[in-house]
Amino acid sequence: MPVSLALKDTSNFDKLFLKIIKKTLFSLLFISLLFTPISVKSQEVLNDIQDQINQYNQKLAELSKAKDTLSNQIKYLDSQVALTQLKIRQTQETIVILEKEIQELSVRIDKLDQNLNHLSVVFIENVNHNYKIHKKTPPLIYLLTQKLNKFVDEYKYLKTVQKNNQDLLIELETARTNFDLQKQQKAQKQEELEILNQKLTQQQKDLSNQKAAKANLLETTKNDEKKYQQLKAAAESELKSLINARLDKVVEVKKGELLGIMGNTGYSFGAHLHFGLYELREENVAKWSYENDIDPMGYINQHRWPMDEPIRITQGRGATQYSYLYSDRFHHGIDMVSTNKLIYAVNDGVAYYYKDRYPNQKIGSGNHVKLFHADGKMTLYLHME
Repeated sequence: MPVSLALKDTSNFDKLFLKIIKKTLFSLLFISLLFTPISVKSQEVLNDIQDQINQYNQKLAELSKAKDTLSNQIKYLDSQVALTQLKIRQTQETIVILEKEIQELSVRIDKLDQNLNHLSVVFIENVNHNYKIHKKTPPLIYLLTQKLNKFVDEYKYLKTVQKNNQDLLIELETARTNFDLQKQQKAQKQEELEILNQKLTQQQKDLSNQKAAKANLLETTKNDEKKYQQLKAAAESELKSLINARLDKVVEVKKGELLGIMGNTGYSFGAHLHFGLYELREENVAKWSYENDIDPMGYINQHRWPMDEPIRITQGRGATQYSYLYSDRFHHGIDMVSTNKLIYAVNDGVAYYYKDRYPNQKIGSGNHVKLFHADGKMTLYLHME
């Protein structure tokens, strides 16, 4: 092939190549501008909800300092319900935004993938074409058969093609990095979405419990202030008796060993076991605080339950229908019942057996066990015969 013809074909290929590159890069730029995380309107809605949440938090703080009357307790429960409803709405709005972002990211990633594949093909074709030019027009032939200025022009052209390849390689690497980042961002947002859905489920559960708490309060007290104060006093006596219970004995026990029998001692609405989990070592037993418990479900599922099936949980941990009876309006630990009434150690440990100082008055928490485990956990078994 004559050199002039090869140069003409090369020029045409170069024009086509540049046209493809410009089109592809423009497409990539368009995709990068397509994605907007949160619209102004959505952000305004979230800000408005947050303002209302802040107002209710302030109201609840004021009510918690007010006189502990039935009327104020009802106001507190109403405000708590309204606050939880706002938090649910806030979570739902955030979920909608996140789902939209994930959908847009999916579209963006697909487009990036297509364009990256296209760029890779063009790059390979251009490298092959550059190789053919070198093969068909070696510099020695130019020096022997052509004028020197034509050789210089064609040499410059080859250098330009090589520079284009280098630039394209950089663009490819940049686009590939952006593609990987988008995939990471999508994975992160999918994790956030899963957490939000779990949060929403818990908030809806809390709302149900809070509504039940108000209904139970009105049903139990019959809207009578005197009855309400009696219930509060009984709950406070139970906690005081638990703290003041006397130590009877300390023994080592094995997982599954019998600790006692479910009872109806102390302040309760029927015989049951109150089970709690704490981060507490044996040497720190004097520092134990009833309110510093942690969620026990994972621990007992890992080891064993303190009672045998059939087991029925009568009151969970957190906001429950009886939460209004506690000073912090939070039920620590879980209450459960079983037909055989037997209570077992959930893991190996050192058991501290306590007895109520007022066994005949039936106003305290009754007999209970604090069981210290080698992993730094302490399990509490309350309301035992």
